[in-house]
Amino acid sequence: MTSTAGRFLRENAFLVAAIVLPLAVVGFFVVATAIPRMQVPPPAYDLVLRADRPYGRVQTRSTIEFDVRDGAVSAVVRPMPLNTYLPTSGLLLFDHRTLQVREIPLEVPEVQEGDAPRTVPVETLAGRRVVAEPKAPDGYEFVSRTSRSPGIVGDLFGMRGPERRPALVKDGRVIPLVLPPEYEGSYGVSPVGWIVEP
Repeated sequence: MTSTAGRFLRENAFLVAAIVLPLAVVGFFVVATAIPRMQVPPPAYDLVLRADRPYGRVQTRSTIEFDVRDGAVSAVVRPMPLNTYLPTSGLLLFDHRTLQVREIPLEVPEVQEGDAPRTVPVETLAGRRVVAEPKAPDGYEFVSRTSRSPGIVGDLFGMRGPERRPALVKDGRVIPLVLPPEYEGSYGVSPVGWIVEP
């Protein structure tokens, strides 16, 4: 049995090399790129995000925008004309210790058409300093990555198209952000600011 295998390898050395060498090169590059990414430390700061509920199109009389001033997050509520349909927005918090994203409860006042915009502080974040910088002090930044399309066959048969998936990245390391169920598939995810204190 061993002599048969040895004879096969000797007689087909070129074929064996043609299979083994490319696999060895691919394996080397996979290891060479994976090790540096694994050595990048995890995020050290929480991130506040704004997101739209993708299927939450309900009639609304106000829009909510989030603003960072003097280290505090506030919600700016503006009235909208009647019969205006917009997705409902929410505020999310990425916890760097658990790598989980949860919704921040908000209490916003009702505004009517013709009312002036109202600015209310986000009480849940009171006492925490937030900075609206593109990168955290540890170098991580928010990106919205596009997943692959199912291709032309998938498009023909109604399979899901490309999706935008939020993530934090630094030096090749990618931390995917898994949103709460009511926000999954949201195209309207954007960073508000990094929590730097306490």
